[in-house]
Amino acid sequence: MVIKTVSRAVEHIPQILEKSLPYNLCEELFRVGAQGRIEEIRIRRDRRASVVLSGRNVMLDYKAQQGEISEILTRMCKGSLYAYSDTINQGYISLPEGIRVGVGGRATCEGERIIGVYDVSSLCIRIPHRQKQVGGEVCELLHRFNSTKGILIYSPPGVGKTTLLRGCVSILAGGDRPMRTVVIDTRGELGFSLEGENLCLDVLSGYPRRLGIEIATRSMNAQLIVCDEIGDYEDAMTLVSSHNCGVPLIASAHASTLSELLCRTGIRLLHEAGIFGAYVGITRAPYMDFKYDVTMRCDAMPELF
Repeated sequence: MVIKTVSRAVEHIPQILEKSLPYNLCEELFRVGAQGRIEEIRIRRDRRASVVLSGRNVMLDYKAQQGEISEILTRMCKGSLYAYSDTINQGYISLPEGIRVGVGGRATCEGERIIGVYDVSSLCIRIPHRQKQVGGEVCELLHRFNSTKGILIYSPPGVGKTTLLRGCVSILAGGDRPMRTVVIDTRGELGFSLEGENLCLDVLSGYPRRLGIEIATRSMNAQLIVCDEIGDYEDAMTLVSSHNCGVPLIASAHASTLSELLCRTGIRLLHEAGIFGAYVGITRAPYMDFKYDVTMRCDAMPELF
């Protein structure tokens, strides 16, 4: 596999990817990137690669051959797959600038636990983008609860939950009356672009979610905890404990509808414990503002947005 520098492509893909991906793929990414924003790059062995371009799937001509995907992954891991083995076994690696790479292949298991992944055959590279500030409506909703209840944001994958969470953090940890905010950035992507010396913000990057929540509550004296992709039962038990300490939570979860969301055991536990004052479903067309579907816990459910 030949790696060359394609300086033109930098404006469409981060430099770390430019250095890891094959030259001919970078050339294609430059061409399609001129037509819209590249949100994902999907590379598959013996199949054509594709990109998500401004919300639509676009097929490329590049097709990874035997061994190429492993070479790409090794470059992303700076030559040491072992250093990333824990997260590879969980199906991903985290790169700088908030980039997350999904890793697919053959798994070796002990019971229900994956202890190794080999014969890597696909990579799904998610590229975050800086956007105008979003999340003001969700922050206003939190203020209406006087920070006694949290908010759960839900949608199918790829709609923008993480982007919306970042926007909420920027607003709530900044301004004239900032909240002491702790972000639990388990996969190294939620903290992307949370910059600014005036943010009252601590980011726990790479921490297991349960441990991060415990530290934020007991050691960091947080007034607000923000985390992404909650849902399992053990997460829920830890969140109930933090809520009992008086710390509200803004979080996200995968679901297409509220009924689907509340069918999940962990989310149902959180609902019954009264952790969230509102559930906010989101939809969005490419380059458009978020649209909100808000369900309040109280009997009256006014249209807020």
